Amino acid sequence: MFYETKDHHGLKHNPFKSLVVPRPIGWVSSQDRNGVVNLAPYSFFNAVASEPPIVMFSSNGAHSEGGYKDSVSNVQDTGEFVCSLATWENREAMNTTSSMVARSIDEFELSGLTPVPSELVKPPRVKESPVHL
Repeated sequence: MFYETKDHHGLKHNPFKSLVVPRPIGWVSSQDRNGVVNLAPYSFFNAVASEPPIVMFSSNGAHSEGGYKDSVSNVQDTGEFVCSLATWENREAMNTTSSMVARSIDEFELSGLTPVPSELVKPPRVKESPVHL
């Protein structure tokens, strides 16, 4: 099958997101210059190099209140973030954090996840996650 992304594919869902699997799912935690923490779910993140170790994430769309999503704005301002992998046991919290909420909402509190200090960067990591990048 040839797939041209600019053309309609005729399928119920856009197949592009399913072409590379398995794809990890987890959270990107970041914080702004004032220390306000953001936690957002992402499935477009990965370790992309080992020497030097490089972790990336990609964000689609804009915030519902306008402008970049908090994760993008925070990382542009501070250069720091943490990717915390989600597990099956985290599925309800993952669904909760995927809700469109106001910038003032604390997603850790909303989801019941626990922020714990990171060792090398300022944004916290998710305690309930087994892996943090």
